[in-house]
Parts: sequence; C-alpha cells; structure tokens
Amino acid sequence: MRKVHYFLKNEEVILSNPGFFKDNLKTDWKSGYLYLTNLRLFFLHQSKNIFKTYLENIVGIRVQPKKFIQKRKDALCLSYLSLEREELSQIWIIVENMKTWKKKIFEKSLLQIDQETIERIFLKLDPESKAIVTYIWQNRYATIEELASLCNAPSHTEILLIIKETINPLAERMTGYPLLVFKKSKIDPETGKKILFSWWLIGRKKIRERRGPLLDLFDEGDYLRITLELFGVSEKNIQLKVNQDKLWVSTDSPDKHYQEEIPLPVLVHSQGLSKRYKNGILEVTLKKKGMLANKHGGENNKRGAKYI
Repeated sequence: MRKVHYFLKNEEVILSNPGFFKDNLKTDWKSGYLYLTNLRLFFLHQSKNIFKTYLENIVGIRVQPKKFIQKRKDALCLSYLSLEREELSQIWIIVENMKTWKKKIFEKSLLQIDQETIERIFLKLDPESKAIVTYIWQNRYATIEELASLCNAPSHTEILLIIKETINPLAERMTGYPLLVFKKSKIDPETGKKILFSWWLIGRKKIRERRGPLLDLFDEGDYLRITLELFGVSEKNIQLKVNQDKLWVSTDSPDKHYQEEIPLPVLVHSQGLSKRYKNGILEVTLKKKGMLANKHGGENNKRGAKYI
C-alpha cells in the first residue's frame, strides 16, 4: 500500500482530536480526525484528507448551534478563502475541548498585535522587559543571545524568567494571550527566510501603513503589464490564472503560501500570457482583448498584495 504523507516540511502538530466535519456543500456529517498545525487546519476521514486550509486563509471563527443527528449541538463555524472554488466558504466542526480549539485557531490565524496593544502592555513593564518587547516589535524576532546582550544579562535563564514571569503573564491578563512565543523554526513573512530558534510576537503584526505599493499595473497599448513583489518563493511554484478581467496569482509551497486576485481595467486574452520572475519581482504581461469600464474606481492600479 502506498504510504500517505499528511504533513508538510516544517509542519508541527499543535492540536489533534477525533471529531465530526461538514461543509456548506453537503448535508451529512463525516467522522474522522481533526489536526491543527503551525501551517494548516485539516480533517482526515477514513485516512483520506477531505478538508484542508492554510491558517492564513481563515477569515472568521465562531460557535454556532447546528443540527447533529437528532438534536442541535454547538459547532465551530469557520469561514475561509477556498483556493479551489475561488470564493469564501464555510465549514462546521464538532470536537472535544471546543473552547481550546477556538482559542488556538484564532491565535494562529486571526490574532493581530497592533501598536495600541503594545503601548498598553508597555506602560506596565519594567525597563528590561520594555527593552525586550521594543526590540522584538522593531525587528520581528530575536534569539536568546541577542536579548541577553541587549539587557546585559549574565545568563539566558534571566531572559527566560523575564519573558515567562513578567512579560507573558502581564500580556495574558490584559489580552488573554501571552505576547512572546518561541519558535524552533519559522518563515519570516517579510523576507521568506527560515529563522531558527527565536522569540516572536504572537499572531500577526498589524501595520497601519505599508512602506510602499507591492503591486503596479501599467497600460502599454495593446498589452497590460503587472509587476508584483513576491519574495521567498520558487518560480516553479507560481501559478497564474486569467479569466476575462481578472488575474489570479498564487503559490503553494511548504514555506510560503500566497494568493491575490487582481482586477483588470480591460478584457484580456487567456492565451497571450507571459511571465518573468527575478530577484523577488514577478512581471506578468497580458494581451488586451477590448476595453472594459473600470468597475473598481481606479483602485486597482496600486494595491497591497497579501500573503496567506
């Protein structure tokens, strides 16, 4: 029998439990095993993977009563972006420890840390704790050696005590979550590089303003040219799809997952597509089919691309 590999490179299991699953296309519940990892949420039914989504694609989570056998039972309702159907979809999950699952899924997919939250926590901290939080907020991550040098600490143990006994307990009292988490291995979303044995802010860092546009669209007569920053991926993992007045760009690799739907101001030919990828910049050229009224109010000229 062919061996099935369920897990990706650098994937670590956070939670796993038997449970039940249904989606918005089917009426029956399926029994099986639910897994939450550092990269994905997926459900196995009779050793087959019948559902999977990357955590970055989850856009909502709530508890919702749902008909189950002959009664109604609380279920986790997840809204997510379906790459296969290119639309927003929903699933329902019934699993033990529902509260823990909801908290962990939210923490790994939707939790954001913004400047206001950092400032509220910052005001309650001592000088050494403030120095650690400021450094990681500004640099995204830090090794224990960097933090020990920053605080002139005599040992790594002293830094661990500051994080585990001061910073994280305070943050958990104020927000419900610890602020700093240790990762043996994590991909830096800004550079695409693998970072080993470092401390990170929990969740996603919410930025009020981007440093510049990540996407540009140029009208060049008979052609449209789209340039997009897409760091940390291999060209062979970039997929393009064209349909009338939309271009979809996606990647699917163990280390980076990305999807962007780009509205176009004109109709284009799906066959006349060319691409060039160099130094983290993807350039796509499309041949025009005919002018189309711009339904997007000109906002499609420059948009911030999103890693998911």
